[in-house]
Amino acid sequence: MQLSDQLTRALASIARVVNDFQGEELSRSDYLVLARLTAPGAEAEPVRSRDLARAEGLDPSTMSRRLGSLVERGLIAREPDPADGRAFLVTPTEAGRAAVERERARRVALVTDALDGWDEADRLALARLLSQLTDSLEARWAAERSRRTTA
Repeated sequence: MQLSDQLTRALASIARVVNDFQGEELSRSDYLVLARLTAPGAEAEPVRSRDLARAEGLDPSTMSRRLGSLVERGLIAREPDPADGRAFLVTPTEAGRAAVERERARRVALVTDALDGWDEADRLALARLLSQLTDSLEARWAAERSRRTTA
């Protein structure tokens, strides 16, 4: 079986496990937004909703609806951008940070359980290689998006 087939199969399995045992508090979409807003280094400054949509590869109107739901539930705060009155800045609230941490812990437990029989060297190698793959894919995605927007 080709590497791309194995990766597709692995990612589909992870998605099935995470979705089948979905946490009650956050949907997959909610989690992705909050995880980006609470990533190391991300908490220093509020993020424009438009920039968040671009980073997630979503249409701004789709992101706006998603953010509206998170605001209603008190998981993020949204305020007008002082530099552009038409734009909004978003930040996670303490409740949002706590919710994403609970969901992150739930996901870590699911993967940790799946790797229970693996030895430490294999787990470390998998983490290193997945990080390397993710960096390569993200760089390629950014380069392609840049090429498309300047063409």
